[in-house]
Amino acid sequence: MSEMNKLPYRILIGSLSYLAGRTRPDISYAVNILSQFQSNPGRMHWEALLKLLSYVISTKDFKLNLSNMQDLNLTAYSDAAFASNRDDRTSMSGQIIFLDRVPISWRSSKQKSVSLSSMECEFVALTETAKELVYFRNSF
Repeated sequence: MSEMNKLPYRILIGSLSYLAGRTRPDISYAVNILSQFQSNPGRMHWEALLKLLSYVISTKDFKLNLSNMQDLNLTAYSDAAFASNRDDRTSMSGQIIFLDRVPISWRSSKQKSVSLSSMECEFVALTETAKELVYFRNSF
């Protein structure tokens, strides 16, 4: 425990969370999972965080190409993993919304309620994505 207190786990999670929320949808899920262990990270979490950081460094030239936008067509995708958290049996949701071929919104999060079936957790994820789509549709 004391050796983990000396490592900048929270600082790295905060920096990667900033990247994931603004320019790197590809690391959003991993940052979400690793951020759940900020209060008591173990050696395994630190090593996973270093691997993620290594991935970010090796792909630093990846960019969102905003010039791919030709039309104002919204497309959305959502997915959920039923009861994926072994501690509290909550499901994970993910969504991404594209304006033409450019991602403009993405999220990976634990669902706020416990679903009783995989179909229910998919509907929860779809509902969150639909709410986001309505927001963007009303904005354009």
